[in-house]
Amino acid sequence: MKCPACQKEIMADRRFCTWCEAYVPNPRVGTKAGVARRFWAHILDMVVLVLLFIVVMVVLGGMVAATGSSQSAVGAIVLFVFLTFCAYIAVLFSFLARGLTPGKYLAGEQVVEHLSGRNPGIGRMLLREIIGKWVSGLVFGLGYLWAIWDKDGQAWHDKIAGTIVVKRPSAQPRQ
Repeated sequence: MKCPACQKEIMADRRFCTWCEAYVPNPRVGTKAGVARRFWAHILDMVVLVLLFIVVMVVLGGMVAATGSSQSAVGAIVLFVFLTFCAYIAVLFSFLARGLTPGKYLAGEQVVEHLSGRNPGIGRMLLREIIGKWVSGLVFGLGYLWAIWDKDGQAWHDKIAGTIVVKRPSAQPRQ
């Protein structure tokens, strides 16, 4: 079998070319995202969450200081936390619907279906991000490290959801 991108011979059971790392079923989707790049995207996801938490805490502290009354402050705080949570979930679902997380977006990666390279959809992404990542971290993080040894770079959460992570082509506009 020949790689459609570089025309070199590759093994038939591979999703990525061993020479140019192009996604074999559709090279326009992107190339194989390395483990270090995936780790960086995961760190970026955590930084986004921490920054959101810090902003919420600063605003809440300002609200409590400004009101001076604990009864009115509690109502305002509950409303603010609820609205912040709803906004974060809406943004997160918007990213997940496109096969992204905020960290993957910033790192230039995207999650696609393993076999076709198409958008995995919100259901598959929720399975990957919630259940799959919990399973990957269950045994000392072995499921995350599995991507190092897997021929297609799949971690356990990718295998559970039937997904694969690609580095988007730089010429492709971010969605």
